[in-house]
Amino acid sequence: MKHFNIQSVFLFFALCAAAAGAAAQDTFPVIFEATRKAVLSAEIPGVVLSLRFDVGDRVKKGELIANVDIGDLDLRQRRSELSLRHLNVKVTNMERLTERGLATSDELAQAQTEKDVAFTDIQIYKRQIGKSRIAAPFDCIVVRRHIQAHEWATAGQPVVEVVDPSKLRAVGNIPSRLAVKLTKGAAHTFYVTDLDISISGTVDAVVPEVDELSNTAQVIWNIEKAEQDVMSGMKGEVRIDATANSAAGSQQPATGSQQPAADTKQPAANSR
Repeated sequence: MKHFNIQSVFLFFALCAAAAGAAAQDTFPVIFEATRKAVLSAEIPGVVLSLRFDVGDRVKKGELIANVDIGDLDLRQRRSELSLRHLNVKVTNMERLTERGLATSDELAQAQTEKDVAFTDIQIYKRQIGKSRIAAPFDCIVVRRHIQAHEWATAGQPVVEVVDPSKLRAVGNIPSRLAVKLTKGAAHTFYVTDLDISISGTVDAVVPEVDELSNTAQVIWNIEKAEQDVMSGMKGEVRIDATANSAAGSQQPATGSQQPAADTKQPAANSR
């Protein structure tokens, strides 16, 4: 009988310890985001001549995704290049004539100016033609198309959205009393709701601003690569150990409670 009672006592304390450990773990909602994502837009107005990738397609960095019709910009560039070739010869001849006194310095300066203008026009055309190309800024996957091939695009109009799913982060709003205790590199466990798996991550940053209404601060974690692919936009929970915070908080009232005891001595001193 005594042996049974001792086992019951040990079992009781073990359950209490487990419950205390579970209570010390607070869970908060987070959302998983891609660290690199971009909305690629048309920089010049024109017809989208081609849109080579669809939603879900993988694209290598620098690979052409779409291009906008440049009109006659390439012909203008070619004309300026021919003009520059002629002006190079003209400036060389004017320099020789000026040395022999058969041409004035003003005539030479005018020829040099014409040459510089033609060279500048070529650079302008090259830049405008370059803006007609929409290329992948990094290895990515197309997640959304805002326009179809052969449609007109205005300058600044979104064409496609891309993300790099290889590196994710978790973002959550955590009560400031806990957020201020988090340090960069601290490890936490995350539960991914859609995949029913747990993954690990480390604190990357705590945004130094507290929301006045919710009294929370935004925390950002770097997420380790999981066996199953976690997609940008998935939701989950983060578990944060609140033991140190609750212990620190429980000491505060004791410190404040000493003040009235000191005040009670004051009337005794006055009565003397």
